[in-house]
Amino acid sequence: MLCLKPVAGLRVKVSYLSILRDATGVKEEELQLDEGATVEDLIRCLIEKYGERMRRLLTDSEIEQGIMITLDGALLSKADMKNKISDGSEVLIGLPPFGG
Repeated sequence: MLCLKPVAGLRVKVSYLSILRDATGVKEEELQLDEGATVEDLIRCLIEKYGERMRRLLTDSEIEQGIMITLDGALLSKADMKNKISDGSEVLIGLPPFGG
């Protein structure tokens, strides 16, 4: 999976909350992915770009433990990681805000 390609592909806006923002050092960014990329491919791209800390945060167990991922506003489950990303999609990754 190639990510961050400078030429044609899918453009996706990725926004980060809480510890994911700390891990990336940015609030949001635009990435280029291969045509036909899935959410799972995006996660692999982020791990490739940001390394071990991101890998630990985005493992299946962490996603099950509270890291949320949305694709164009829809909350995804572990079963949705094969969903394809469309050009111009927006992805949000992080811990949900806590209310009280």
